[in-house]
Amino acid sequence: MKRYMLPIVAAGMMFSTAAFAQYPEKDITVIVPYGAGGGSDIMVRTVAPYIEKYLDGDVSVVVENRTGASGIVGWQALHDAKPDGYTIGIITTPSIVTKPIEGKAKFTWQDFTLIANMVTDPAALNVKKGSDFKNVTDLVEYAKANPRVVTMATGNFGGDDHLAGLQLEALTGAEFTFVPFPGAAARNATMGGHVAVGSFNLGEAVNYQESVDILGIMADKRSDIDPNIPTLKEQGFDIIASSQRGFAGPKGMPEEAVKALSDALKQALADPEFQQDAKDQGVVLDFADQKAFTEGLAAFDKNMRAIWDKTPWLK
Repeated sequence: MKRYMLPIVAAGMMFSTAAFAQYPEKDITVIVPYGAGGGSDIMVRTVAPYIEKYLDGDVSVVVENRTGASGIVGWQALHDAKPDGYTIGIITTPSIVTKPIEGKAKFTWQDFTLIANMVTDPAALNVKKGSDFKNVTDLVEYAKANPRVVTMATGNFGGDDHLAGLQLEALTGAEFTFVPFPGAAARNATMGGHVAVGSFNLGEAVNYQESVDILGIMADKRSDIDPNIPTLKEQGFDIIASSQRGFAGPKGMPEEAVKALSDALKQALADPEFQQDAKDQGVVLDFADQKAFTEGLAAFDKNMRAIWDKTPWLK
């Protein structure tokens, strides 16, 4: 009887592989853990039609905003989803790393299947058009002379916008009053003059320069998306801060699904039409496959844990 077992098992494996090789066979849901109009939401809605274009199969990519608890609600839903390749989501740094460090999440980034990174969006300091702050030096000097008077709009506490502001405080001795906002509300508050300065990513600011002045970005060099915007580094403030935004799924996703999605995303990012759409939407592209994405998150996690142990960013 044993002589028949191996062929039967092998046949079953071939059937299973052949069946999954048809992935995708139905629509794919992408969970965005932040509100509509924010950087992650814009990114997904811009790339979704191109992922559809390069996936085999006539399927749709459906965006689902699951907001709350600084991304944790959406990530918990992603974590708990069936790992069949039909529910994936966006994970972002630093929050996917910092929230578990803070003890606010029951999972870590290692509890997901990483697919690929899509964006590395530098932090930016933004003010209402016509502000008295014409550059970063103006802002810092005033905040040093008037501690806590300057209000700074950010996303959630412990997120990339907040940590960027804390880095500026630590480097310069300036003191700000941080005001957290969900989604695109930080940008709206800045444009409306409800706060003195907004800390949010370049991609969320670059297409609103009729209403905001971007004082500088926290990057090694100027961005191709708008080379006219200076870095903080060239203004004398050596701060590097950004948000990575990539795709992930529940733990245990089939490798075939990961490869299909990663390949489709890579093709999308190489599509000239998409590249123009991305530029128009302020999406700062930076593809990294699963291996590179994993290595980058591991290094970032190690760095954040060392910082938390020495000087926790939440008290």
